[in-house]
Amino acid sequence: MESISQRLKRKREEMNLSQSQLAELVGMTQQSLQAIEAGLTKRPRYIFELSSALHCDPHWLLYGENQNSDLIGHGA
Repeated sequence: MESISQRLKRKREEMNLSQSQLAELVGMTQQSLQAIEAGLTKRPRYIFELSSALHCDPHWLLYGENQNSDLIGHGA
């Protein structure tokens, strides 16, 4: 089962973003993003900003659920 750190890193890499690029988009430090990807932070406070920047559902990013609704704002 994937963790938040694995899902975050996979989505970031799919979008061809570096840690520093994503951190800047979200308004957090690269070190904070690195801590999430390293598994040191389990419930980041920037979860909604991260999911918005990565075009994915925040619930999926946190828990790995609702994977089919991965684009925010593109539903009915």
